[in-house]
Amino acid sequence: MERVYDVIVVGGGIAGVSAAVAASRLGAGVLLVEKGMSFGGVLTGSLVNPMMTFHSHRRQVIGGIGQEIVERLIRERGSHGHLEDPIGFVKSITPFDPEKMKSVLIDLLREAKVDYLFNSLVGRVWVKNGFLQRIETVNANELRTFIGRAFIDATGEGNLSIKAGARYINGDGDRASCQPMTLVMRIGGIDRDEIISFINKHESDFVLGERRDFFYLAVAGFFSFMPLLRNYRVNFRRDRLLFFEIPFHPGEVFMNTTRYAGFGGSAVELTAAQSDGNIDAWKFMDFLKSEVPGFANASLIQTGCSIGVRETTHVTGEYMMKVDDLLGQKEFVDKIAIGSYPVDLHVPESGELKTMKIPFPGEYSVPLRALFPLGLENVVLAGRALSAEHLAFSALRTSPLASATGMAAGICAALSKGSHFRVRDVPIKNIQNEISRMGGIL
Repeated sequence: MERVYDVIVVGGGIAGVSAAVAASRLGAGVLLVEKGMSFGGVLTGSLVNPMMTFHSHRRQVIGGIGQEIVERLIRERGSHGHLEDPIGFVKSITPFDPEKMKSVLIDLLREAKVDYLFNSLVGRVWVKNGFLQRIETVNANELRTFIGRAFIDATGEGNLSIKAGARYINGDGDRASCQPMTLVMRIGGIDRDEIISFINKHESDFVLGERRDFFYLAVAGFFSFMPLLRNYRVNFRRDRLLFFEIPFHPGEVFMNTTRYAGFGGSAVELTAAQSDGNIDAWKFMDFLKSEVPGFANASLIQTGCSIGVRETTHVTGEYMMKVDDLLGQKEFVDKIAIGSYPVDLHVPESGELKTMKIPFPGEYSVPLRALFPLGLENVVLAGRALSAEHLAFSALRTSPLASATGMAAGICAALSKGSHFRVRDVPIKNIQNEISRMGGIL
């Protein structure tokens, strides 16, 4: 017999987990479907770290379930909490241990009584009159069909909505160019003191914020060393090293430096990018050990089991966010989240950075309409799947905001029971009231 759920969430990153927990806390029967073997998405599978950012220049803007996750990580010695950004790119950063993140998210889901499946991809979908009715999940051993009344697409790429017939664009739309991918490396055996000493003696070789006490080591720089990388025949270009300490793991950092341009989201392209990254990791380690102060005795512990994908497809939503909405700090009546991460475009062709700061206080709102895919009545987008154009998306893609849009999506889907699961018919005030009640910030 097919199992029936009020809400089915596809994608178990921080957006999907936040959505599932929020919906369940409102009394919905919820199933969360995840393709991998852990929750956390890029935070755990791709080693993307730290989370950026929970704060604008004047206040905390991300709360709710995202903040609850941080507080649980702190209790489990999996995070120091929110710290002032030593690089000065954003107001705060939130480093964490990805292994602790995995267990915290499972605890959260179990406490909320969410049903969930690992190792499950969505295969076929059934749609009638704009309503997604059921999905088929696929794993190594079986096909299973689930009926849902409302669905949340937290796949990152909008895969569920696209399968159900939603329109979309690739990358920047004109050339279908996507931001480059990154294979993050976990490296141990660094000499923290040697790195700090070099920074203090060569400040012009680094991007430095106001905080200089090195309580937490976050480094963007070693610019003068990067031309030497060409000698090691890696398949990427980069003008700087970017790495961050791992909380409670002395001598270990996450190295976020590789950039692989020209790839999209197809299996062939992801395979090629991941393969290049795995091979380059060892060449890059040779470069670090031979050339860079503090890395002579370093060793490669791990690479992300999946390459970090910044951008592939953008679902066409009822409203598609534009960069002017962010830079102009447009205030939406149907606001469901506040973001503060700046425009941070990794140029597809070169991997160079194109950044645009949000004017003080560095806040912008996200409308509920950006979570509604055109043509689908009972589907809500969440996290990186929200509807946004290329340049705006470069600011909207980060994990803290994904947790906020995920929570809002879960609330909307759960409340849609009172409107025959037509998610657009849920009164915005009801959604905003529940966001506030769950600790969200509007």
